[in-house]
Amino acid sequence: MSKYDAEAYLNELVAVKLFRDNDRYRDDVYVAVNGHNCVIKRGEWVMIKRKFALVLDQSEIQDMKTAAMLEAEQSRFRQAEAAH
Repeated sequence: MSKYDAEAYLNELVAVKLFRDNDRYRDDVYVAVNGHNCVIKRGEWVMIKRKFALVLDQSEIQDMKTAAMLEAEQSRFRQAEAAH
């Protein structure tokens, strides 16, 4: 893939809809990639450049990995406490 093709791919518009509630997930989301940024409104379908959507995907993956690690550590701690 040429540099031009990669840039065109990353700048292609894609549809996203971010979860919204009345608590933790109510504010719009600011995303920045290499000096370019956008603000994504929660709770409705919006078109954003793929490069921003990929950052959102990576953030969600990282959140899931963090939650899994915390759960594993809590389980390990409970097992260690039960052994005493």
